Amino acid sequence: MTTHHCSTTYRGLRQTARAAITLLAFGASAIAPAHAKTEGEAALANSPLPHERLSAGRNLVKVHWVRLRGYFEGANGHAAMLDDLKAQVQSCVRMAHLAGRQVRPSAAWPDYVNSTQRDMYDSANRSIAYSTTLLYTVNSSDCSLLENRRATATLTSTNGICEIDLGNKTAHGFCDAHAHADAQPLLRTGSPTPGRASVSSAPSRAALDALEKAMKLEPGKNGKHKTILGIECDVWQTPFDPNGTACLSRGGSFVGSHATYGLSGSSMELEITSTLGVNLRATSAELDAKVNADVFAPYLADGFVVTNVAGHR
Repeated sequence: MTTHHCSTTYRGLRQTARAAITLLAFGASAIAPAHAKTEGEAALANSPLPHERLSAGRNLVKVHWVRLRGYFEGANGHAAMLDDLKAQVQSCVRMAHLAGRQVRPSAAWPDYVNSTQRDMYDSANRSIAYSTTLLYTVNSSDCSLLENRRATATLTSTNGICEIDLGNKTAHGFCDAHAHADAQPLLRTGSPTPGRASVSSAPSRAALDALEKAMKLEPGKNGKHKTILGIECDVWQTPFDPNGTACLSRGGSFVGSHATYGLSGSSMELEITSTLGVNLRATSAELDAKVNADVFAPYLADGFVVTNVAGHR
């Protein structure tokens, strides 16, 4: 009886120990992946620029363009956000093991929990910003990482704004058949309201709304300048974040369409820092480049459902 009882107790201890070791193994696999960048992040970083996906074409337009990459770091920094994500996965693995469920913890952690890539194109009279965000969360069913990807674009000019959802292939707003090619350039003269450019004859209230949304920078050069990717830029304070900055490019043969009153260079954002938690830096850029004008019109491709509130122009 005593021998049988001891044997049963021993087997129970072994099973408990084996379960604990298994749980530790799951935990280790959840917090020690083989490499430190996800396939999604790598694919985004290596993705071609929008104009590179287009053929050379005959309808070329002169633009300034820049690709920005960065991340949102929240109040405590992006490292704290990643630690929190790891803790969520570890907790999920623990609960799944206790419930007898299978788990599939990720083989890699993202460099950033919430990252973004922006491709900006400005001609003299219109601008378009392509934006792709990646946000990683925990799949509670198997403790894997869910990659939440959203790709959008915003076309802006004095004609108005066209909001484009590249994933769902929809567009809404001033999304005309010419992609604002006939928009009047801004006239940056006089004494406009701070933070907004002066226009000689805005065609509608929508034009003013477009400017309100697009013209974020009020002149506030702080005297500092940098050279990023071989392009000189001046550091400006941003009025919506007094301690935030944007380094706006010098040079170029024209002022970018998005630029507000007081700016005279090409004025493309090569670096953005913000106390609100957003940090972006150019990874490639070019001034006075000739690209296919279709870069301003992704919503005119096949398969898009377009709601053009501007009517037929």
